[in-house]
Amino acid sequence: MNRRLHLFHTAASVFLTFSLGFPLECLADPPSGIQPLESLPHDRALFIGEPIRTLLTAADQERFLNELEKQPPDWNQLHDPPGEELGARLFDFNRQRDAVREGHPLLSQRVAFWWSGVLGGYQEARGGFSVVMGPEFTQTTWGLVRFKPLQLPHEMVAVPSAAGLRTLLDRHAKGEHVDIGILFTGTLIPWESIIYAFSHDGTDQGLIMPVVQIDRVRYVLGPVPR
Repeated sequence: MNRRLHLFHTAASVFLTFSLGFPLECLADPPSGIQPLESLPHDRALFIGEPIRTLLTAADQERFLNELEKQPPDWNQLHDPPGEELGARLFDFNRQRDAVREGHPLLSQRVAFWWSGVLGGYQEARGGFSVVMGPEFTQTTWGLVRFKPLQLPHEMVAVPSAAGLRTLLDRHAKGEHVDIGILFTGTLIPWESIIYAFSHDGTDQGLIMPVVQIDRVRYVLGPVPR
């Protein structure tokens, strides 16, 4: 497995391990992950006629957080000072925010967000390519936003058109990377819809993780649009 695919696989594995703490028995069955591989519309009108709140850019995410949360946390106040229990301040802050947003109408609003993907091996029986995926991180004025999808499909396969299949098979045979965008839709879970934390990349940056129960998956050819 090449380095890029390994990174995506590792990210997905970490995600699945971290998600086991949620009461998954309360969630619906996952959606089908065997879906067409689409081309991004020129006007980027991905949800014509559908009542979905798109959270695809930093500006989208900031507007949504302003409506739902009102104001960002004071990250400096959430660090653990010497002598205090590790993570106690973050835990208390998250519980307080959960209580304040209880019953907010945005918790029932369907939202859409990106993860990144790479086409893996071709599955002849499915007529498509397996999908290796990893999260997108978006820098915002609130902090670093990273969506956390729950109830991922059991199997994720991107099925290209008959016209595009030969080109993709040729690229795959040459060992080329084929980037795709994974467009998830769903609703925030009501009991712990946003998790505030700190990143572990050495910068200790504030991290905001909206937790979304997935109800649909779409695949778009090409890198995630910026």
